[in-house]
Amino acid sequence: AVVSTQSTGVEMARHNAAVYGVEDRIEFIVGDFLELAPSLKGDAVFLSPPWGGPGYLRQDVYSLSSITPDCGRMMSAARSISQNVALFLPRNVSVDEVIGLVEPGEKVEVEQNFLNRRVKTVTAYFGELISE
Repeated sequence: AVVSTQSTGVEMARHNAAVYGVEDRIEFIVGDFLELAPSLKGDAVFLSPPWGGPGYLRQDVYSLSSITPDCGRMMSAARSISQNVALFLPRNVSVDEVIGLVEPGEKVEVEQNFLNRRVKTVTAYFGELISE
């Protein structure tokens, strides 16, 4: 399922899914992820929370506490669906804070995403999404 509070985000996701021929395998929902998570099922969860606008670029280190809703609550909700979670974050995120999201016995893999030889974003992988 694709869940977003904004209908434009859902429509863009639907368009992209149609381009790749997978639209029929995805449920598109306009709503609050934290409210809907208990009723969702899936093999993995991809979280792309709002970063608070372009102001994150002016920070040397972006704190997860800047994310609304609370990143810890989003991760808990995601883990209620699947332990396999990917978290899409700004390039200047505090890696120490990302590591702080790890539960006992769990690992995290933090990947820098490059475009034109520059780091643009970071994705943190949890559960079986970690490449061995």
